[in-house]
Amino acid sequence: MTSGRFEHVDSPQALRTIPAEELPSLCAALRAELVELCGVTGGHLGASLGAVELIVALHRVFRSPVDRLVFDVGHQAYVHKLLTGRRARMKTLRQEGGIAPFLDPAESPHDAFPAGHACTAVSAALGVLEAKQQLGQPGHVVAIVGDGALTGGLTFEGLCNAGHSAWPLIVVLNDNGMSISRNVGALSVALESAARSLFESLGFSYLGPVDGHALPELIDALSLAKGTKGPIVVHVRTEKGKGFLPAEQDVSTRGHAMGPYELRDGKLVRSRQGQPTFSDAFAQALERRMATDSRVVAITPAMIEGSSLRGLQQRFAGRVFDVGIAEQHALTFAAGLAHGGLRPVVCIYSTFLQRAYDQLVHDVALLGLPVTLAVDRAGLVGADGATHQGSLDLALLRSVPGLRLYAPVVGEDLDAALDLALGGPGPAALRFPRGTLPIPPSPWPPFTGAARWLRRSPAPTLTFLTCGPLILAALEAAAQDERWQVLDVARVAPLDPEVVAACRLAPVVIAEEGTTAGGLGAGVLEACAAQGVQPKARLVGLPSDR
Repeated sequence: MTSGRFEHVDSPQALRTIPAEELPSLCAALRAELVELCGVTGGHLGASLGAVELIVALHRVFRSPVDRLVFDVGHQAYVHKLLTGRRARMKTLRQEGGIAPFLDPAESPHDAFPAGHACTAVSAALGVLEAKQQLGQPGHVVAIVGDGALTGGLTFEGLCNAGHSAWPLIVVLNDNGMSISRNVGALSVALESAARSLFESLGFSYLGPVDGHALPELIDALSLAKGTKGPIVVHVRTEKGKGFLPAEQDVSTRGHAMGPYELRDGKLVRSRQGQPTFSDAFAQALERRMATDSRVVAITPAMIEGSSLRGLQQRFAGRVFDVGIAEQHALTFAAGLAHGGLRPVVCIYSTFLQRAYDQLVHDVALLGLPVTLAVDRAGLVGADGATHQGSLDLALLRSVPGLRLYAPVVGEDLDAALDLALGGPGPAALRFPRGTLPIPPSPWPPFTGAARWLRRSPAPTLTFLTCGPLILAALEAAAQDERWQVLDVARVAPLDPEVVAACRLAPVVIAEEGTTAGGLGAGVLEACAAQGVQPKARLVGLPSDR
């Protein structure tokens, strides 16, 4: 990592020994270290660059881990990791066995609460503070919340409860005008003109706005907040991507998730060239449907960039809705659109869909409304850690009454899968992984929504049953023996009768990129039991325990 006179500053105690006049130089060194680090590992660079001074000030004023710093998500917490004993290992960030991409109490006692999804900090911090009060433990509790989290209802549930409690909860609002992309909604406007009135009406004292890159001002404000006896909001204005020109010039996300990269003659060069992804291909399929059917609209909870919807938003103004970090609202808003006669498509990551399960069941499925879910990042997603793995969507969606669940294998399947989802009765979902598009073997049969044999044997000794891109791995495995065959389940719910019929022919291996509890394998065995079929089956998937 970057060398220099601040290499020894790898703990809050060491930070507090630095003379005040040297803190700006420390911040500059930390910012340079972030740029170097993310060039190697990739990661959430923009938010961390914007919070350098804020985190230095927090560790200067508060005494972690006795004082608990509860970060919302942790996108902005890379400097926190550098300053809490993990500097030497930061090049393992987002690598197997390395530093976690978000916060993890198992990794450091300074990580007060784990979170990979937004809007949790206020509620969690209030709970931590209540526990301290009841157990007579010392220390302050600080919730560090991005203004993007104010687009989510959970934050306001926590603020409402905290303002009423009168406990001395400190909420630091890191206001950079961004979630991943620019914030949407009325509250982003309110923060410009009526922040004091907003928070005081909820029972908080209010300090700010404070320049989030002026250390003396930050330290004074946090020190004042530390001495208050009731709940208080410290409103800090920062600049996402600050100090790194390529991030500052990225008008869409301000360098939210950059790298790996390198700088050549001052210019950013990606070390991996972009290739078409499932997200790109689905967005293109959706664009074709929107062009031919004016009833089709798209909804995303703050994932315009991640779901590749920027082009659609520009082409179909008024038909692509970014509702902010509000997954529950996204589903019920879609229900209202469908009830009014439109055909909404909710583009949502698998792990974020978990937050809206009640709305899917109560507001969509029980009414039989034609809402389509485009479940992105299904299955394993790699470097983003445990909080972002799409391991539960098969189990969760399979149990929703009346929902049709499709699992396309390759990009060539997406158009047909989307047509089936939009054209059938009631709710539907299609799930696809994070990653670049694979090349299907030739010839590739059409996607009809029914189970399809991709390899058959006249005298089978083993059948692979699976769905989605795992089909390609099954085909590769089956090539080892001419008596092994492969059936693409294609429609996970309701199951095609051909799936049960296949279980009568030979022993089966049911593989899935999700939890085996309640997933595809469980569904196949349930269907077999209902018809009196007792297959020889082995389930291969993710374990249900941690």
